[in-house]
Amino acid sequence: MSENNSLFKNFKAVSDEEWRQKVIEDLKGKDFSETLVWKDENKIEHHPYYRKSDLEGKDEIKALENNQFKNHSWRFIQQFSSSTENLEKEIQQAKNSGVDEAVVNDFKSYKKSKALFSKSPKEIPNLHFYLSEIDHDASTKIIFCDPIGEMVKSNETNTSEIESLTILFQKRLNQLKPDNFLLINGSLYKNAGATIVDELALTLHHAVEYLDQLTDAGYRADAIARSFTFKLGFGTSYFSEIAKARAFRYLIQKVYHAYEVESKVRVWGEASSYYHSHKDPYNNLIRSTTQCMSAVIGNCDLISLPAFDQWEKASNLGNRMAKNISLILKEESYFNKIEDLASGSYYIEALSNEIAHKAWEKFLSIEKEGGLLKLIANGTLKKILDASATERAKAYRQNKRTIVGANKFVNEAATDLKIANSKDIGIAAKLLSKDMLEE
Repeated sequence: MSENNSLFKNFKAVSDEEWRQKVIEDLKGKDFSETLVWKDENKIEHHPYYRKSDLEGKDEIKALENNQFKNHSWRFIQQFSSSTENLEKEIQQAKNSGVDEAVVNDFKSYKKSKALFSKSPKEIPNLHFYLSEIDHDASTKIIFCDPIGEMVKSNETNTSEIESLTILFQKRLNQLKPDNFLLINGSLYKNAGATIVDELALTLHHAVEYLDQLTDAGYRADAIARSFTFKLGFGTSYFSEIAKARAFRYLIQKVYHAYEVESKVRVWGEASSYYHSHKDPYNNLIRSTTQCMSAVIGNCDLISLPAFDQWEKASNLGNRMAKNISLILKEESYFNKIEDLASGSYYIEALSNEIAHKAWEKFLSIEKEGGLLKLIANGTLKKILDASATERAKAYRQNKRTIVGANKFVNEAATDLKIANSKDIGIAAKLLSKDMLEE
């Protein structure tokens, strides 16, 4: 506490030790560490209070602050399936009601997308298509593609898709403005059960693989970096997810520095359906809200949320509420009016530093093992993700961790959604379908 602060000049400064002794006194004999300090799945300790002294001597803190996105007004991006009925009408209605951008998933060929619209998709503002395979006929202005992400999904490497990507890069060299078509889909690791530390380390290596593969093909690192859109999944661990996003902006700049690149980082934050359940689905609205807040306070440029009833089939109400959560935070709560909301929070700053440090160590260890593509090829990536998912499920089953409405305070009278595809459900739905969890 500054002695020059006129508001507090009549109060004696309290040392860290005095604070601790007062807390110990109030505990009446209980152990401070065992009672108030807890450790998360990343082996990071969380303390009951933080002070300025917790940040002293940590040079990375200032670098973390300097790498945050300051002029904060995020865009809401809504995702649609290519099988959506009246797709063009649904997209237009979404845009009329406050959605900034739309992405249509589940396409292999851009040509097939044209048949779903009455006019050329290029003429529809802020419309994008995610292509699971590279299509050289598609304009990079309106597509997303992620060949390495598809390899992560299939657990198999596919060098032909990387080669096809280099051809697509050749096509766009005359474009001067960034088009951000190359997706680094880090949400895949979140949805597969990765810890926050593993998620960040793997997402960084995801980007490094593109940088290495494309620079080897003769393209400049800065041209590659300006094509990236990073997609991060956000869970329900509110403060840790905020810190994760802040740590990521710092860490990716460390990677860029190694390639002598200066480029703006574009981050898409997605509320992960991994934590959404099919029982009492209105609880998912609360989960989505905290996930959205984590992404916003974590300074994401784009935000997307799943419908609360998406495990069965997203309803009009579900899509509307997903969009309205973001709008309420922006238009009614004014989250977009403050630059870097978390700046100055001793807890979040310290947590961001811890996450960044551990994620970088993990990144370096993956590098020693040969990188992400090698982990995919030899099956190590699947083992890493399966191990963390299994450990987390065990913690939830033993009530060491809690998802309200899933493993605690379950509303037995609530209506269940009929799960459309059981292989894709997340941890919350699995907890409510105990036969799907290994004992």
